[in-house]
Amino acid sequence: MTNLHQKLLKIAAPIIIQNLVLYLQIQIDMAMVGQANPLYLSAIANVLYPYNIVIAFLSSLSTGVTVITSHAIGGKSLRSARRYSEVSFFFNLISALPFFLILFLFGNTLVTLMGATEQISIYGTQFLETLSFSVIFLGVNLSITAILLGMGKTKHLMIAAIITTITNVFFDWTLIYGQLGFPELGIKGAGIATSAANFFGMVYLIIALVSSRKVLYKPTLKGILNPKWKIQKQNVLVGLPFGLEAMFWSLGQIIMVRMVNSVDELAAGLYVLITRIQSVTFFFYLGFARATMTLVGQEMGARNREGAVYVVYLSLKYAFVTCALASATFLIYPDEILYIFTSDEDLIRRAVPLLNIVSITIFPVAVNVVAGNAIRGMKDTKWMFYTQSFGTIFVIAVSAVLLFVFDMGLKGVILTVLFDEFNRAFLNFWRFKSKATSPIKNS
Repeated sequence: MTNLHQKLLKIAAPIIIQNLVLYLQIQIDMAMVGQANPLYLSAIANVLYPYNIVIAFLSSLSTGVTVITSHAIGGKSLRSARRYSEVSFFFNLISALPFFLILFLFGNTLVTLMGATEQISIYGTQFLETLSFSVIFLGVNLSITAILLGMGKTKHLMIAAIITTITNVFFDWTLIYGQLGFPELGIKGAGIATSAANFFGMVYLIIALVSSRKVLYKPTLKGILNPKWKIQKQNVLVGLPFGLEAMFWSLGQIIMVRMVNSVDELAAGLYVLITRIQSVTFFFYLGFARATMTLVGQEMGARNREGAVYVVYLSLKYAFVTCALASATFLIYPDEILYIFTSDEDLIRRAVPLLNIVSITIFPVAVNVVAGNAIRGMKDTKWMFYTQSFGTIFVIAVSAVLLFVFDMGLKGVILTVLFDEFNRAFLNFWRFKSKATSPIKNS
């Protein structure tokens, strides 16, 4: 088991650094646009959830590849792993183009449907039109990420994240505020900065995949240009439930933001601010969760059930340590944390009670993320879609009652999320235990 422990850390550590670097990128984005104009925060909040639906669909195709190739690698079938990767690469590229056109051409319509005010809609459209170009680059990024993650080779993902963040911060500073002779573009500059950063990240990943000697296999151009739907169908069957899960969650968030918009202009920005702070712990244990999915897939492919279970419990231990440290920080230094993102005293005052609730919520979220990725690694991607769908419907329905009937504001929403996370944590952990004791099916 010592070898598995070392593998877990070797895979998880670069992902954790990658996640933290990307989290830093997101927070710098939020801080820069928030300092330029507080309304920009609400504009971005109204844009991110439609954008995330697109990312969720593209990610679903990639997730199927990660799960299938990890099983193939565990079963010593590298030829099969390469073929699944090549076919997925082709379909990811062609799938990204129509989504880019939808976001670019119909950005104003999408933002208007969110129920934002006129000024927020103007800002949101400016951001989405420039952000849409990143979808083209993400088609390549997600394909290579899936390949490397299935192998357990995550160092290049970390380096790509560092490159992306550095370029994003530079272009944020120059384009939002008009530094170094660049025009002052405000929120439009933030969208350009993100797209440019994703382009540079894509370039690095292509070079890394082609030139690295440590990858287990390399997709060939001949294979990419010879797509077979029969093969892609397997990627879709495994990955699509993950995409539907993420899309359903994002759709739920769109409805939530639309409801929250009815409170006041700053409410949506406050909602996103709290969820972004909560995600700092998420990005930590997500590294262990993704490593868990890879290793569970490889161990199940090698028919080593005991090793797969060991990895899951080990990841949960690391996740709970992370949550304990984060929770203490949220409770002891709430004002200091919030002041990083906004200097608005009223916004900080309203956010502190919500952050106290979040300090509890992060624990069941950790169980959902780790156990959920373990379940996916066992090729049971439908289960997580079922529980997420139930959770989303529950949160929307109860939040609506607490918002509009009992007038509890955002506190009612955050409390509903807390209850939902505990409920799904119980269900998902039970499912993992059930799968861990059932017979291993042939891959």
